[in-house]
Amino acid sequence: MRSPFLYFKNFIGIGCRKLRFLSAFSAGAIQTFDKLHVEIYKKGKIKLGSYNQNRGNLYLVADGGELKIGDHCFFNTGTCITAAKSVTIGNNCKFGNNVVIVDHDHDFRNKTDSEFISADVVIEDNVWVGAGAVILRGTHIGKGAVIGAGSIIKGKIDPNAIIIQKRSTDI
Repeated sequence: MRSPFLYFKNFIGIGCRKLRFLSAFSAGAIQTFDKLHVEIYKKGKIKLGSYNQNRGNLYLVADGGELKIGDHCFFNTGTCITAAKSVTIGNNCKFGNNVVIVDHDHDFRNKTDSEFISADVVIEDNVWVGAGAVILRGTHIGKGAVIGAGSIIKGKIDPNAIIIQKRSTDI
């Protein structure tokens, strides 16, 4: 069990964020966050379910988009989630160290009037994502899937799939 001081600290921290961001930030019961960094820009929104926790730095950014996280999710140190359009994470998901989730890319070819190209990211319930994984725009990860450490994911991942990407170490 975590320290009662941590629960109290989080209760105060979540309350302060609710006051600062008003309706753009909401959180359910009992959160045990350590070093939570929240940034909300433009008309962005962040909605957290109940009983979520992290270890170390967790960065949640809603830059005009909506970030929704379900109940009982765990984020290891260094996880960064940025929503310019929409990122939705289901219940009971686990994320390893230094996971990056982004729903947008820079439009380096200047094909649109926007600086970014965005597409929704959906991570369904009971998904496990290994350390150093990167989840890109337009990704939908099905319920119960496992994403191996260091994987770069874009597109549809079937429910209960196990994704392991091997990389050559030969030079």
